[in-house]
Amino acid sequence: MRKALLWVLSLALLFSLPITAAGATSLTTEQKFEILKQKGIFSGFSDGSSRLYQSMTREQFAVVLFKLFEMPEPNRSPTYVDVIKTRWSFQSIEAVTKAGLMSGVGNRKFSPESPVTVEQLCSVLVRSYGFSGNGVYVSGKVSAWARASVGIALQNNLIPEMKDYTLPATRGLLVEAAYAVYVKTQVDPLKVRSVDPVSNQLIRVTLNQAVSSVSQDRFLLKDILGVTVNIQQAILAPDGLSVTLVTDRQVSGRTHTLYIDGTAYVYTAPSDDTTKPVVSSFSRSTNGVLQIVFSEQVDRNSAINSANYSFNNGLRLTSIQLSDDKRVVTMTTSGQNEGTHYTLTVRNVKDLAGNVMDAWSTTFLADNKKPTAAFSFNDSTAVITLTFSEKVNAQQAVSVSHYSIDKGVAVVRADLDADGKTVYLRTSAQRDATLYTLTVSGIPDLAGNVMDTQTFVFAGVANPVQSIQLQSISAENENTLLITFNRALSDDDVNKLGTAVLTDNGNTVSMSGWSAFKMRVTGNDRAVTVQFRTSGDASPDLFRPGHVYLTRVTGIPNLVTTNNANQLNFAGTERANAIPEVASVTAINATSVKVTFSEPVKNVSKAAFLLKEQDGTNIRISADSLNSLSKVTTEVVLTLTDPLQSGHLYVMSFVSGTVTDAAGWNGWKTKSGTDDFTKTFRGV
Repeated sequence: MRKALLWVLSLALLFSLPITAAGATSLTTEQKFEILKQKGIFSGFSDGSSRLYQSMTREQFAVVLFKLFEMPEPNRSPTYVDVIKTRWSFQSIEAVTKAGLMSGVGNRKFSPESPVTVEQLCSVLVRSYGFSGNGVYVSGKVSAWARASVGIALQNNLIPEMKDYTLPATRGLLVEAAYAVYVKTQVDPLKVRSVDPVSNQLIRVTLNQAVSSVSQDRFLLKDILGVTVNIQQAILAPDGLSVTLVTDRQVSGRTHTLYIDGTAYVYTAPSDDTTKPVVSSFSRSTNGVLQIVFSEQVDRNSAINSANYSFNNGLRLTSIQLSDDKRVVTMTTSGQNEGTHYTLTVRNVKDLAGNVMDAWSTTFLADNKKPTAAFSFNDSTAVITLTFSEKVNAQQAVSVSHYSIDKGVAVVRADLDADGKTVYLRTSAQRDATLYTLTVSGIPDLAGNVMDTQTFVFAGVANPVQSIQLQSISAENENTLLITFNRALSDDDVNKLGTAVLTDNGNTVSMSGWSAFKMRVTGNDRAVTVQFRTSGDASPDLFRPGHVYLTRVTGIPNLVTTNNANQLNFAGTERANAIPEVASVTAINATSVKVTFSEPVKNVSKAAFLLKEQDGTNIRISADSLNSLSKVTTEVVLTLTDPLQSGHLYVMSFVSGTVTDAAGWNGWKTKSGTDDFTKTFRGV
């Protein structure tokens, strides 16, 4: 069952925007619902609403489980007297019953419209997904039979802490739990070497394998009494091999458990008087004011001592203040030159216990310009493109709360391109012949400058063209690629397709002198092959085994390119691009012979074939079924002047300099060593 879930969630990832662990926490429950709905796991109501605050009924829960695990529809008689075959949820309820995920309430009743409690939800999801362990201490009201499952669900952040787990679960809670499982399948667990408390409020997690980013929601800290200790920040070391966790104060001498991706690590909290203060965050406001937030209260004299702060590039400190809570230092400086990078270094600031911070530095850009957006609308796909004047805050740019459209249309998804400046908006259904106004507001650039509100007018498209996505690239042989897409390709798509090999094992590839030949794949309207040659070689060994090649696909109208979605890696191969040859020759009747080729070819004519009887008597060929040298084909029928004799053996040989592969670059096989390459067959 768990294998099925992992397969479903992996498939969901392929057809959705990439969702990192850090990004997942910024999504609203409604947005998570929309993602799961797109995968067919959840469904909305007839009025289009999600009703996330409504209690989840037992039959609704059964349907979600049925879709989540892709269960087969059981062929069985009704198990329950209150769930007959005509009921909309019959197949789902029977399937989850057969799988042992849910059961009746007694007397052959399922009670489909009764609510599902939070503890029931935890029990089913923990058992289905295969979570294990003792879980964390459960302080709220919970039934004895469900305590372990609720503890494991809390440990894995499937649900929030609650006062009463016996209450009915809302649809929103199930969305959060299902989505939490979804995110866990997308993030490899951290490979932890050790967990060491550096001080009372600092924990160092040393890793066996470096990571490029980490989110603090992968960590959960509790003491032996089950009290959650807040983790303020997770700071990744520059080499990616350790994470420093900044926490609230821990009770010294008390046993604590740090859960990392659900795995428990136990330690004893050290004394709380040796923790050095660290900088938790730094920001620069649009008027050039700088602000530093410390991890704890700091000593006022050291915090406002201007000698403890230094700048490069001639920038001077003009004023400094410490907030009333003794954690935030606010500074003003001399004039900051637009577009100049400055480095601020802070040292010698103490906490209230006298612990002196380690020196800390950061670089910031003097930027006071607000970003502006340019608008464009694709009247084929109905996708809105906003191009900002500079890179914008990624988290804010993808939040749909910054975009609004009138007349009942909503922005349902916002994607930020890899360039950091281009945002693609997808909306709910638009109406034909209707003008809409898009309002964009509140999006800051990387320096924190917030844009002024802008509005744009566009005309709705009721039936947008489906966008096309690159699915896979693989090496058919050493100079031919097989490229597949998520929908059928038109002739125009194939004609406009461009393919560029960018890198070979990370090194830039020059395609100077390369030529490409594109051809549809027989029987697969979503695939195309691209064969390459160079100016000096018709069949070069371009894609070598052991090499990884990065390739970009371009040119196709409505191709998705967001976040380099049109680029994929593929592995080289040792397979050579064999020249075409005749695969078989078959007599159809006394005056017709069908010739089948090993691959698509062209330049086929009757003059390319020589036919003799076994004794050497020539059999004259009068015509071929193609009557066109330019036609690409995999077979041809030859008409004979001299009839074949039933049971007689015939030998066909082939003329060089005639038939070629579909690209016209490589001639066909006419020799086998020093002998003629031939095919034999018997007459009918």
